[in-house]
Amino acid sequence: MPLLVTVALLNGAVNIINKMVNVVAKQSLGMANGTLINYLEGTLIALVLALGLGDRHLVDPGYLGSIPLVYYLGGFFGLVAMVLTIKGMERVPVAVSAVVILAGQLLAGFVMDAAAGRVGPKELAGLCLVGVGVWWNNRQSLAGAPAKEETTAPG
Repeated sequence: MPLLVTVALLNGAVNIINKMVNVVAKQSLGMANGTLINYLEGTLIALVLALGLGDRHLVDPGYLGSIPLVYYLGGFFGLVAMVLTIKGMERVPVAVSAVVILAGQLLAGFVMDAAAGRVGPKELAGLCLVGVGVWWNNRQSLAGAPAKEETTAPG
């Protein structure tokens, strides 16, 4: 169990660092180019790992064509998630975006588990606690934010 917790914490930290780097890339290069750089780098690293580990069948076009199309949706949804995260992270603090992303992931996981009949009252209570935490965090963030001054046009 300690290894699982450590890996989960490391995954969370790496994800936040990745998202912060992608926000900066988007600001410098634009959304499309910043996201493309991220995916090109990831593709090259994955290719080197696959070739280094002996999984050379992945470079065979016949093998790639035999992979069910549903498996390719991971890349599509990953891209959509990255774009949505980058758009959201440039407007809110990193901690707030992390909490909201976590809440979204938990809600999606809960819905999928509920559809499969694998949730009960404990899972629902946990999801509600996270929801209250997100609401409380948002409320505190808004309360601590400086009020915007309204300006009127000279007239």
